[in-house]
Amino acid sequence: MKKITALLVLTLLTLSGCKTKLNQQSATESPLKGTKWILVEMMGKPIPSSQNGKDIYVYLDTNEDRINGHSGCNGFGGNYELTDGNRIAFSKMMGTMMACADMETETQFLKLMQTVDNYNLNGNSLQLNRARMAPLLKFEAEKK
Repeated sequence: MKKITALLVLTLLTLSGCKTKLNQQSATESPLKGTKWILVEMMGKPIPSSQNGKDIYVYLDTNEDRINGHSGCNGFGGNYELTDGNRIAFSKMMGTMMACADMETETQFLKLMQTVDNYNLNGNSLQLNRARMAPLLKFEAEKK
Protein backbone atom coordinates (compact mmCIF):
# COMPACT_ATOMS: atom_id res chain seq x y z
CA MET A 1 0.00 0.00 0.00
CA LYS A 2 2.86 2.38 0.83
CA LYS A 3 4.39 1.71 -2.59
CA ILE A 4 1.10 2.51 -4.30
CA THR A 5 0.73 5.70 -2.26
CA ALA A 6 4.29 6.80 -3.07
CA LEU A 7 3.74 6.09 -6.77
CA LEU A 8 0.43 7.96 -6.75
CA VAL A 9 1.96 10.97 -5.01
CA LEU A 10 4.87 11.09 -7.45
CA THR A 11 2.57 10.64 -10.44
CA LEU A 12 0.29 13.43 -9.27
CA LEU A 13 3.22 15.80 -8.69
CA THR A 14 2.35 17.96 -11.66
CA LEU A 15 1.51 21.62 -11.78
CA SER A 16 1.01 23.99 -14.66
CA GLY A 17 2.20 27.55 -15.00
CA CYS A 18 2.55 30.49 -17.35
CA LYS A 19 4.91 30.42 -20.31
CA THR A 20 7.28 33.35 -19.68
CA LYS A 21 10.71 32.18 -18.50
CA LEU A 22 12.63 34.01 -15.77
CA ASN A 23 16.29 34.24 -14.93
CA GLN A 24 16.62 36.61 -11.97
CA GLN A 25 19.26 36.43 -9.24
CA SER A 26 20.84 38.74 -6.72
CA ALA A 27 24.63 38.80 -6.36
CA THR A 28 24.37 37.68 -2.70
CA GLU A 29 22.05 34.72 -3.31
CA SER A 30 22.89 31.14 -4.02
CA PRO A 31 21.58 30.52 -7.52
CA LEU A 32 18.19 28.80 -7.63
CA LYS A 33 19.48 26.55 -10.41
CA GLY A 34 22.60 24.48 -9.91
CA THR A 35 22.43 24.47 -6.10
CA LYS A 36 21.68 21.45 -3.96
CA TRP A 37 18.90 22.64 -1.62
CA ILE A 38 18.70 20.68 1.68
CA LEU A 39 15.31 20.57 3.45
CA VAL A 40 15.50 22.19 6.91
CA GLU A 41 11.82 22.91 7.68
CA MET A 42 8.47 21.46 6.66
CA MET A 43 5.26 23.31 7.59
CA GLY A 44 7.27 25.37 10.09
CA LYS A 45 8.76 22.35 11.88
CA PRO A 46 12.51 21.62 11.81
CA ILE A 47 13.61 18.53 9.88
CA PRO A 48 16.51 16.40 11.16
CA SER A 49 19.63 16.59 9.00
CA SER A 50 18.97 13.17 7.49
CA GLN A 51 16.07 10.76 7.04
CA ASN A 52 16.90 7.06 6.73
CA GLY A 53 20.56 8.11 6.52
CA LYS A 54 20.12 10.60 3.64
CA ASP A 55 19.34 14.31 3.35
CA ILE A 56 16.06 15.35 1.77
CA TYR A 57 17.00 17.70 -1.06
CA VAL A 58 16.05 19.17 -4.42
CA TYR A 59 18.36 20.17 -7.27
CA LEU A 60 17.28 22.25 -10.28
CA ASP A 61 19.51 21.54 -13.27
CA THR A 62 21.02 24.59 -14.98
CA ASN A 63 21.16 23.25 -18.56
CA GLU A 64 17.84 21.47 -18.78
CA ASP A 65 14.67 22.34 -16.91
CA ARG A 66 14.94 19.15 -14.84
CA ILE A 67 14.56 18.65 -11.11
CA ASN A 68 15.99 15.74 -9.16
CA GLY A 69 16.31 15.01 -5.52
CA HIS A 70 15.92 12.65 -2.63
CA SER A 71 12.83 12.46 -0.44
CA GLY A 72 14.28 10.55 2.51
CA CYS A 73 14.01 6.99 1.22
CA ASN A 74 13.53 7.40 -2.53
CA GLY A 75 15.02 9.44 -5.32
CA PHE A 76 12.78 11.46 -7.63
CA GLY A 77 13.03 13.53 -10.80
CA GLY A 78 10.98 15.40 -13.36
CA ASN A 79 10.65 18.73 -15.13
CA TYR A 80 10.23 22.24 -13.78
CA GLU A 81 9.29 25.60 -15.27
CA LEU A 82 9.99 29.04 -13.80
CA THR A 83 7.65 31.88 -14.78
CA ASP A 84 6.92 35.52 -13.90
CA GLY A 85 6.27 36.39 -10.27
CA ASN A 86 8.56 33.69 -8.81
CA ARG A 87 6.17 31.01 -10.02
CA ILE A 88 7.39 27.42 -10.30
CA ALA A 89 5.65 24.38 -11.76
CA PHE A 90 6.72 20.74 -11.62
CA SER A 91 5.65 18.12 -14.18
CA LYS A 92 6.35 14.56 -15.34
CA MET A 93 7.55 13.60 -11.86
CA MET A 94 8.61 10.03 -11.11
CA GLY A 95 10.64 8.26 -8.47
CA THR A 96 11.94 5.04 -7.06
CA MET A 97 9.64 2.96 -4.87
CA MET A 98 11.78 1.52 -2.08
CA ALA A 99 10.23 0.92 1.33
CA CYS A 100 12.00 2.22 4.43
CA ALA A 101 11.29 1.97 8.14
CA ASP A 102 10.02 5.56 8.56
CA MET A 103 8.30 7.03 5.53
CA GLU A 104 6.06 9.58 7.27
CA THR A 105 8.35 12.55 6.53
CA GLU A 106 8.85 11.44 2.92
CA THR A 107 5.12 11.03 2.33
CA GLN A 108 4.38 14.49 3.74
CA PHE A 109 7.26 16.05 1.74
CA LEU A 110 6.00 14.57 -1.55
CA LYS A 111 2.41 15.67 -0.84
CA LEU A 112 3.57 19.23 -0.17
CA MET A 113 5.77 19.27 -3.29
CA GLN A 114 2.71 18.63 -5.44
CA THR A 115 0.97 21.73 -4.05
CA VAL A 116 3.88 24.18 -4.52
CA ASP A 117 3.27 27.00 -7.02
CA ASN A 118 5.76 29.72 -6.06
CA TYR A 119 9.11 30.27 -4.39
CA ASN A 120 11.14 32.86 -2.45
CA LEU A 121 14.92 32.98 -2.66
CA ASN A 122 16.72 34.94 0.06
CA GLY A 123 20.48 34.52 0.34
CA ASN A 124 21.14 30.83 0.99
CA SER A 125 17.50 30.07 1.80
CA LEU A 126 14.82 28.77 -0.58
CA GLN A 127 11.15 28.61 0.39
CA LEU A 128 8.58 26.69 -1.63
CA ASN A 129 5.07 27.99 -1.09
CA ARG A 130 1.43 27.59 -2.08
CA ALA A 131 -0.35 30.85 -2.93
CA ARG A 132 0.06 33.27 0.00
CA MET A 133 0.28 30.61 2.68
CA ALA A 134 3.17 30.37 5.12
CA PRO A 135 6.14 28.53 3.57
CA LEU A 136 5.43 24.83 3.05
CA LEU A 137 9.06 23.80 2.62
CA LYS A 138 12.24 25.64 3.57
CA PHE A 139 15.64 24.65 2.20
CA GLU A 140 19.19 25.86 2.75
CA ALA A 141 21.93 25.75 0.14
CA GLU A 142 24.37 22.90 0.69
CA LYS A 143 27.57 24.18 2.24
CA LYS A 144 30.53 23.56 -0.04
